[in-house]
Amino acid sequence: MLEFEKYILPEMRAIWERERRYEAWLSVEVAVLEAKEQLGLIPAGIAEKIRADAKFSVEAIDKEDQIRDQEMVSFLSVVRTSLPLEARPFLHAGLTSYDIWEPARALQIKESLSLIKEAWRDLIRSLRDTAEKYMYTPQIGRTHGVHAEPITFGLKILNWTDEMERQLKNLEEKELELVVGKISGAVGNYANIDPRIEAIVCEKLGIQSAKISNQIVSRDRHYNLLTILASIANSLEKFSLNLRLLQQTEISEVEEPFSEGGGSSAMPHKRNPNKSERICSLARIPRAFTVVAGENQANQWHERSLDESANERIIIPLTLMIVYYNLRLLNNVIKGLKVDTEKMLENLNLTKGVIFSEEVMLALTKKGMGREDARLLIQKLAQEAWKYKSDFRKLLKRRSEITALLSSEEIDNCFVSDHHLKNIGQIFARFGI
Repeated sequence: MLEFEKYILPEMRAIWERERRYEAWLSVEVAVLEAKEQLGLIPAGIAEKIRADAKFSVEAIDKEDQIRDQEMVSFLSVVRTSLPLEARPFLHAGLTSYDIWEPARALQIKESLSLIKEAWRDLIRSLRDTAEKYMYTPQIGRTHGVHAEPITFGLKILNWTDEMERQLKNLEEKELELVVGKISGAVGNYANIDPRIEAIVCEKLGIQSAKISNQIVSRDRHYNLLTILASIANSLEKFSLNLRLLQQTEISEVEEPFSEGGGSSAMPHKRNPNKSERICSLARIPRAFTVVAGENQANQWHERSLDESANERIIIPLTLMIVYYNLRLLNNVIKGLKVDTEKMLENLNLTKGVIFSEEVMLALTKKGMGREDARLLIQKLAQEAWKYKSDFRKLLKRRSEITALLSSEEIDNCFVSDHHLKNIGQIFARFGI
């Protein structure tokens, strides 16, 4: 077992096992023969004979490939020896390697995306539930890492929910364009394969057929697919990074699920955000792979070269595996998240009221003070209050230029969090919550 396989979940691994790939290749070969039979191009029964008799093993293909160094040829050589003599000439007739590889890989990608979309929807449900639960839980909003104005924890999570829902919609709308097959021959001109076969086979397999191709499907599709997946990884990293920030000792507003007996090997008191950190670490890989996918799109010589062939064996499966793993892991984090609402309230009051400076400024402008004059005055007083850790409200009530315009009650009315949260319900209603 390779070290990184710790982060590959078994249901996704199974899709990309080599035996599964060869099974997909064989299913495409048989589908081509069925299409040829349907069109009356070969005798009936050939496809069934090959389906029934075809055998292969990874070990036998590897042994053959040590001599040939061409995986498709090695695969066909092994399969052909298991077939009755009368069926052998029909296997792979008129085809090139990528007439099999492209539809087969599209099947693997489609199956992988099915798992990813299921995990994605699970995460969205968890985010929605969490957002609704904490819809009105006050929390300090932070911009530039600095206390800004009150929000709710539910509103923060709802922003993440919206991002996930938009990302999912984007993938679902584009999936048909991204997951395609081709069976068009060596240079895409159907010289030795009837063009109708491509459409029949792809329909049988449940994938789109490329409108046009050369020896391979244009790699802009693969680049776009990996870019979408990298964008998902980016979102998951952003959410996880913010959970890590909220778990810092000085903030301590949330804590991801902790495995008893885990934590630091040296400092028993530590409860580290390991899962969120892992999501952030793994997210960098799909993002980096988009560079490779972009070069694959650009570096295609004429009708075919092997610029993409080797690296796609790495970047496509690993991107799908990592995104799926991160979706599942973040879902577990969100479902088990510990939220300290008392600490949120404590942090909200940490600055002794300076977070309500905008309300005071606006109240002064309504009483006739120029906006810039009000901003500079309140900025100076807020910074003074924060510097000396004094109560901002009391400081305001001691300043004659403030009390000349605002009564004590009017000043008090500026320090009410409810004002900042009054439209939360309307925002949630947009999401049917």
